[in-house]
Amino acid sequence: MNFVKSLKVFKRYAYLLQQLVARDFKVKYKRSVLGVLWSVLNPLFTMIILNVVFSTLFGMGNGGTYAKEIVDYPVYLLTGIVLFNYFSEATNLSLGAVVGNFNLITKVYMPKYIFPFSKVLSSALNLLFSMVALYMIVIVRVLQHHVGFHWTNVLLPYDLICIVIFAIGMGMLLSALTVFFRDMFYIYGVVLTAWMYLTPIMYPIGMIQNSKLPYAKALLFVMKLNPLYHYVNYARQVVLIGTVPSFATHLICMAFSLLMLGIGILFFRSKQDKFIYYI
Repeated sequence: MNFVKSLKVFKRYAYLLQQLVARDFKVKYKRSVLGVLWSVLNPLFTMIILNVVFSTLFGMGNGGTYAKEIVDYPVYLLTGIVLFNYFSEATNLSLGAVVGNFNLITKVYMPKYIFPFSKVLSSALNLLFSMVALYMIVIVRVLQHHVGFHWTNVLLPYDLICIVIFAIGMGMLLSALTVFFRDMFYIYGVVLTAWMYLTPIMYPIGMIQNSKLPYAKALLFVMKLNPLYHYVNYARQVVLIGTVPSFATHLICMAFSLLMLGIGILFFRSKQDKFIYYI
């Protein structure tokens, strides 16, 4: 009954959600000359800079130390950048979603979860434009005969849905925590930095597997507990390698997403009645 009631409430406020998503999307590019084109250019420029640095200095590119493990470094790199940038943007915006809308929350009744939800969805629109950048590079590399264009690309939406669901759960958790603990604005930046390096965006997982460091096995274990590792790895399999991820990989990606969504919803619902006293 609670689920049915929640669906009815969500349907009633669907128009408000649509307006919040549109507002967030427009505000991001307000007074920008290139506007939404930055969603395409930003990951491209980041990829170009990192590609030059890591291909030259760390042997990630063609002919380098890890050339056999990485089919094509520019596509490998950009796939990770696009997905991690989305998650970073969505969760960073969600941090202040409730606190930043205190005027509306204190004056008008509406479901409070709609605010972090709208931040994640507006970032998802930017993700779609970033995918344009990814496929631009894929097409260029296909024409240069560095990679192939595989039918498995049709599986990529599954991965994107999983990471959006995960971001919604994480966004709800963070937005509720920030109401009571404003230091989250500063702490989460450090957490994201560590999270980025625990996700194999710029380096292959083989670098850790073959490492002689005494804590390599423990680090590898922690990395595989990282949901973003699985989302990025799934995307690379279908876009770059052209293989269908295993059934277990599909289950792992969805399990992380639903688990985080459940945690986010339960924590948010348990604390939302107290928001008014702390905002």
